[in-house]
Amino acid sequence: MKVKIIGNIWLDSVMATGFIFLIIYALSSLLNTLEAIDPVGEALEDVEFTDLVYSNLREAPPAEENVVLVNIGRLPRAGVAEQIRIINKYNPKVIGVDSFFPYPKDPVTDSILAQALSEVDNLVMASKLLNLKEEENYFDSMKISADPFRANADFAFANLVTEEGVSQEDVKTCRTFTPQLNYKGDPQMAFAVRLANYYAPEKVEKFLERNKEVEYINFKGNSMGSESNFATTFYALDIEDVFNENFMPEVIENKIVIFGFMGDYFGDPYNVEDKYFTPLNVKYAGRGAPDMYGAVIHANIISMILDEDYVYQLEEKYQLLIAVILCYINVVAFMWVYYSLPKWYDGITKITQLIELLLIIGFVIYAYHWFDWNLELTLAMGVVAAVGDSLEVYNGVVKNMFTSEGRKELFSVKRKTKKVVIN
Repeated sequence: MKVKIIGNIWLDSVMATGFIFLIIYALSSLLNTLEAIDPVGEALEDVEFTDLVYSNLREAPPAEENVVLVNIGRLPRAGVAEQIRIINKYNPKVIGVDSFFPYPKDPVTDSILAQALSEVDNLVMASKLLNLKEEENYFDSMKISADPFRANADFAFANLVTEEGVSQEDVKTCRTFTPQLNYKGDPQMAFAVRLANYYAPEKVEKFLERNKEVEYINFKGNSMGSESNFATTFYALDIEDVFNENFMPEVIENKIVIFGFMGDYFGDPYNVEDKYFTPLNVKYAGRGAPDMYGAVIHANIISMILDEDYVYQLEEKYQLLIAVILCYINVVAFMWVYYSLPKWYDGITKITQLIELLLIIGFVIYAYHWFDWNLELTLAMGVVAAVGDSLEVYNGVVKNMFTSEGRKELFSVKRKTKKVVIN
């Protein structure tokens, strides 16, 4: 009898593996339906194990010397113009303006800002791509600054990704960005990529050759005025620092300078405009306060490109392959336990599943920490968690439903007569 079981176990395991993936698909569909009424799941859905790398494992990297941030706060246009004029006289390599001036206002202040922008040798201004045509995979609208400010500028989209299919207006963690997007049939560079292209075009070319629709950001750090797990990495000038020229000329010369909103002042606790959650957040589970301004996220992307320190992603087909192989190996092993050690089945399988899950989590975390590999083994973890109980259902219910003996035992009613004894 044992020989027969071992002989059939391989094919039986294939059937059981398919059944387990069917169960996982059904459960994931159900969980998506219940997501709106699951506060715990909602709080944890935006957490990834790789966030632990930034909060517990990595040391603060050295300061970034090639990117400088300038806070424009809520300055009027004439004030922004004065900031640009001051910074520009110290010969930056390129200036990026992560802000919009969409409508004409006062003609005098508009002309002052237009004049300051026209004097910049290399100027990149932010745009925002709108109205995605999903079937054709292109955007048909673009938000940009008004005509007086466009003459001397290149435009690049500043759209940030906070979740696949979710716009930056939603409160989510920003981990990824899109290097290029299609605008009316023409590829458009991301704001950070366009700035990096002025500084090191050969490195941008190498980066774009990766041909990734979405890239993970290998965060290097934050700037002054924001609380993160790392020390301050990016040199930043607050409003008064610029007006008082409180910096050394070499800080600006031949550097990438990004103008953007970073609060009314550095450390402003009340402003979350253009501020995002990132893996550097001191509270990586649940929901604390957003920790990084959009301009700083662009700076992190630039730093990643210049350092050629990319995050490598495991393709979905390999994620699925690993999950299938791991599921099949577990099914074969658990089948043997089910038939050979039935009294030990629950204990052995639960301990094995727990050990496997811990090993997978550790592997995911340290692969990211040591090699910058984002493995995305969520499906593999799902099959490991489900295989023990699902296999019991398969052996105890599914298989019996397809045998005449099993159906007869389930649906037949045995009538027992009782003998009544009267004393």
